[in-house]
Amino acid sequence: MILATHSIEVIMAKAAALEQRSIDFIPADERYGHPRSLLFVWFAANTSITAVVTGALFVILGNSALWSIPAIIIGNAVGGFVTALHSAQGPRLGVPQMIQSRAQFGYYGAILPLILALMIYIGFYATGLVLGGQAIGTLVGIPHQLGSAVFAVLSTVLAVVGYRYIHRFSHFAAALSFVVFVGLLIRILSDGRIGQVAGEPAFDVATFVLGISLSASWQLTFGPYIADYSRYLPADTPKRSTIGWTFAGSVIGGSLAMTLGALAAALGGAAFGHDQVGYLAGLGGALWPIVLLAVICGKLTGNTLSSYGGYMSVATIITSLVGQNRVGPRARTVYVLIISVISLAIALAATDNFLSAFTDFLLFLLYFMTPWSAINLVDYYLVRKERYSITALFDRDGEYGRINGGAFLAYILGVLIQIPFMNSSLYVGPVAQLFGGAEIAWIIGIIVAGGVYWALSGRVRRSMTHDVDHARTLATAGASITPTSTSTGQGATPADVRTNTTKETP
Repeated sequence: MILATHSIEVIMAKAAALEQRSIDFIPADERYGHPRSLLFVWFAANTSITAVVTGALFVILGNSALWSIPAIIIGNAVGGFVTALHSAQGPRLGVPQMIQSRAQFGYYGAILPLILALMIYIGFYATGLVLGGQAIGTLVGIPHQLGSAVFAVLSTVLAVVGYRYIHRFSHFAAALSFVVFVGLLIRILSDGRIGQVAGEPAFDVATFVLGISLSASWQLTFGPYIADYSRYLPADTPKRSTIGWTFAGSVIGGSLAMTLGALAAALGGAAFGHDQVGYLAGLGGALWPIVLLAVICGKLTGNTLSSYGGYMSVATIITSLVGQNRVGPRARTVYVLIISVISLAIALAATDNFLSAFTDFLLFLLYFMTPWSAINLVDYYLVRKERYSITALFDRDGEYGRINGGAFLAYILGVLIQIPFMNSSLYVGPVAQLFGGAEIAWIIGIIVAGGVYWALSGRVRRSMTHDVDHARTLATAGASITPTSTSTGQGATPADVRTNTTKETP
C-alpha cells in the first residue's frame, strides 16, 4: 500500500500539481472558476452507462418505453432541483458538503450521515466498475474483471489529482457523451421496430410512479457531495447561476441517458439485458470503439466523483475522532486507494446479479438519504438562511455542539414514516400495497424530516433573527461591520457569516 501510494504520488507530481486542499475551508485567494463548469461535470456524471441501466429498469419493472420517458423527465427534474439546491452551498461556505452537516447534526453527530454517504460512494463506485470494466474489456479484448481493475486505477488517479482536473476532464467527457448518446438515440428511433415495442405494455399508474421514484433517487443520491464540486467558486458567485447550471447538467444528462436505456431495453430485450455495454456498442456500427470510449469517459467521471467524495467522507470521520482539520495529499492518496480497493472487491463479487442488486440499492439509499437532504436544506435556506460560522464547523466544542438531538429525532422520524409507503424487494408496506406498489415513500420522508427539523429549530431561528436585527441596528447607527480573520486559517469567524457578507475571510 505504501509503495503504491508513493508511486502514484510521483507520477501525479510530474504530471501536475496535486490538489492541496481536502476537507478544510477554501480561502478567498484560492477561489476561481465559473459556475457553467458545473454543467459539464454533472452532464458527464449523468450520461453514464449506469444511468442507461437505470432507465432500462423502467421497462424491466413493467413500464412501457413510451410512458417511461415522462416518468424519467419528471423524476430527474424533481430530484435534480432538490440536489441543485445543495450546489449553492459550495461557493457560499467553501467547505465540502458533509462538513456542513455538522451544523445540523453536531460535530460528532455528522458521522452518521457521513457513513451513509460513504455507502453511496462505494455502492455507485462498485456498480460503475462493473459496467466500466465491461466497456474496457470489450474495447481492448481483455476479461471484464481485468477491465474493472484497470478502470479502478484510472478512477483512482483522477481522484488523487483532484478538483481542478476532475472539472477539466468532465468537459471532454460531456462533449463526447452528448454526441454519442444523441447519435445512439437517433439510431434507435430510426429502427422500424421501435414503434411496435415502445407502447407495450399498457400504461400502469404504479409502475409509472415507481419509475419517477427511481429517476428521482438517481438525482437525490448526488446530494451528499454535489457542493464538493462548487466549493472553489468565488463566494459571491450568484446562487441562481450555481443552481441553474447544476440543474441543467444533471437533468438533461440524466434524462438523455435514461431515455436511451428505456428505449434500448424495449428494443433489445434479452440481448440488452445480458450485455448492456455490448448492445450499445453494436448500435454504433462501425463507430463502436467511439461508443465504448464515451461509455468509459462518462462512467470514469462518475466513478471519480464517488472516489473523491468517498475519501472526504473517510477523512472527515477520522479527523473528527482524532481532532484534526486537514488531510494532506499523501493521506488523501491512501484514502482514495482504500476506497478503490473495497469498491473493486464488491464489483468483482456482484457482477452476476447486477441489475437486481442495483435496483434494491437505489431504493435503499433513497429511504435513508432523503431525510438528510431535507434537514440540510431546511437548515441552510429556512433556519440559518445561509449564515454559518465556518470556524465552528471545525470545533468539537463550538456552537453547533457535539450531537444535535433535534436533528436526529427529525431524521429518525423521516426514515420511520416511510416504512408503510416502502416498495422494495425486501419489504412492501401496507400503503404501497394499497396503491398497487406505487413508490412515494421518499416524498413523505422529505416532508416529515424537513418539517420536524424546522419545528424543533425555533431557538436557532430566533437567534438568527436577533443577529440580523442587531446588525441592521448597528448599520443604521453608522457602525462598521467588517469581516475579521481567524488565526487558524480554517475559515471565517461567526461574525463574518452572520452579518451576511458576500465573502468569508480566511
